[in-house]
Amino acid sequence: AAVITAIITHEFKAADLHKLDPTNHDKETAYTFNGSTNQFEVSNHVAKDYKNPFSIIIPLQHYFHVLSFHVGNAMVTDVFYQYVAHLLELIAEYKWTAVLNYHSVFFNRRRAEMAAGDYSNWSLPATDLLSKHVYAYRKPSATKTAKLGTWAPANTGDTCRNFNEGKCTATPCPWGRPHTCSICKKADHGKHQHKD
Repeated sequence: AAVITAIITHEFKAADLHKLDPTNHDKETAYTFNGSTNQFEVSNHVAKDYKNPFSIIIPLQHYFHVLSFHVGNAMVTDVFYQYVAHLLELIAEYKWTAVLNYHSVFFNRRRAEMAAGDYSNWSLPATDLLSKHVYAYRKPSATKTAKLGTWAPANTGDTCRNFNEGKCTATPCPWGRPHTCSICKKADHGKHQHKD
């Protein structure tokens, strides 16, 4: 009952989501003492409980379900689904720890707004937070799609096939491959310009 009360009064914090995870219901929030402020704070090791996206997504769905039931407004339910879709897009493209940091700050910002009856910002990506926490942490991609619609292998030791055909002129190579002739390995021309 205390968790539901904390949710509907908007006292429930991002670090508390583990309380809604059916596999983690026995864990308590860990606190550490901050000597510089002389206060107890939520321990950073709590983030270790959120090792993968499911450790947030599943409890977040429970959180939204409780709030949706309490508010009883279909528009509110819709903004919650928009946020989950946004979060899933970020998870697909960026490192999990960066997305987790973004989510935690984003979540805690929404609490004061919800207390005032405004749920709309759940549907709006926070560009300032994305710039600060996420954009610099893109996942490395194994392959990239060439502009001409062909797939290029991820081996960066291979010379750029498109450069050798005269089709890739960008510097540096957008596929991360060396722009050298595939025949003689010289950098001043591609295979299409090679002279025997």
